[in-house]
Amino acid sequence: MNYKQYRIALLIYMIVILGLSSLPGDNIPKSWLLSFDKLIHLIEYFILGILLMKSMKSISTKMLMIVIPFGIFFGIVDEYLQSFISGRFSSGLDVLADTIGVVIGSLLVLGNNDK
Repeated sequence: MNYKQYRIALLIYMIVILGLSSLPGDNIPKSWLLSFDKLIHLIEYFILGILLMKSMKSISTKMLMIVIPFGIFFGIVDEYLQSFISGRFSSGLDVLADTIGVVIGSLLVLGNNDK
């Protein structure tokens, strides 16, 4: 895939994240999997970090300085919007898990690009 295809995948993925975050708490099926909320956030934003880096024309440390703050900002906005949804709440720990995920995902792409 080239960076333009990754941009399309990134846009779709971001819409999916916001869409799932917009589901009222009563509409989310109760599952043992949801007890791993922070891990889910980390994996979700790990994928976002990968897609963000892969959607750049060039993969470099300079791009990392754009990708990581953008990923963190997106996580903050996602949590903020979630605070308006019935049965949902925002959490600083979720933002922290999101941040860790974006950082690891984007660093992984940067590290694999150097090889």
